[in-house]
Amino acid sequence: MNRILSTLGLCAASLTFMGCSDGGTDTPSSPAAGGAGAAGASQVGEDAGPDAVVPEEPDSAPPLSPACAALQPGLNEGFEVDGELRSFILDLPTDVESSGPWPVVFNWHGLGDTAQNMSGLLSSQINRPDFAFIAVTPEDTDHVVSAMGMSVNLDWDVFKIGDGESNREVRLFDEVMLCLDAKFGVDAQRVHTTGFSIGAIVADMLGVVRGDQIASIATYSGAYFSNPDNVKALGLLSAVGIEWPSPTHTNPYPQMILFGGKDDVWSPTAGVDVRFQDFAANDSKEMSKAGHVVVNCDHGLGHMAPPPDMAGSRLVDFFRDNPKGIAKSPYVADGLPSNFASYCKLVSDDED
Repeated sequence: MNRILSTLGLCAASLTFMGCSDGGTDTPSSPAAGGAGAAGASQVGEDAGPDAVVPEEPDSAPPLSPACAALQPGLNEGFEVDGELRSFILDLPTDVESSGPWPVVFNWHGLGDTAQNMSGLLSSQINRPDFAFIAVTPEDTDHVVSAMGMSVNLDWDVFKIGDGESNREVRLFDEVMLCLDAKFGVDAQRVHTTGFSIGAIVADMLGVVRGDQIASIATYSGAYFSNPDNVKALGLLSAVGIEWPSPTHTNPYPQMILFGGKDDVWSPTAGVDVRFQDFAANDSKEMSKAGHVVVNCDHGLGHMAPPPDMAGSRLVDFFRDNPKGIAKSPYVADGLPSNFASYCKLVSDDED
């Protein structure tokens, strides 16, 4: 679950990763309220009678909390969630204060990576005229997991999530969403999430415990640990203790699963090989049987992201095309967009 890679190796510099964007345009895209008094309304003033109609004061938004008011473009630090200070990068459209409500995309980095590096996946896309959006790229908290006599920093809290109400990443999502809606306005039909490796597992986790809020998910080398076959595939690593609930939401959001074939493997210690190709096969099958539209993309290049032809702009295309509340993804009737890689395909619910 190592950090995001370029096609040539470890993407240690943010410029390397940002160069993976494949050329989205940076031009922004955009309710007014008004009213008129009814003719003949009773006069209000010194001469008004006892039955005079007093106009109500117009509704006003409640004042923002200090934490919400402090949100700003770029790095936001010291955002308190359940007593813990969190950090995240906000990439905001140029007219964020005057337009809206806004689509939101949460973007989770891989093991050992940084929010600064990962934000390059989407930062060049936020002002697209066909889909302007707010991007949230959280920073991890060096979350330590203990098992098999070892303590390992795995960045994100993804194994013991219970119902999600005390999971630190789910709670960060909750609180940031509340603030974004209060300050800028959130389009509740267009909340999406993505990630790489263990960050992709965070995105999948949100699908399980916040699935009724999610419009669509696109992941590079992720996994659902609500799927028993994935827990079995963890082998010795399952000793960390996996506590994921079964999905209870009624929202069959579309999902794009990107992975790197037989070489998409993470080996945290001797004798443990985590194979994301197996996770992809397990999740493609189970999600499609549960009514989700699944796009499966085997780029065959191992544990890396983004692969050729499926960089951040293609993920944004997927999010644009798959809002919450549509009966079925348009891809079912129309096929995948012509600019998607040839290695991507729709998964049928009768595939093994």
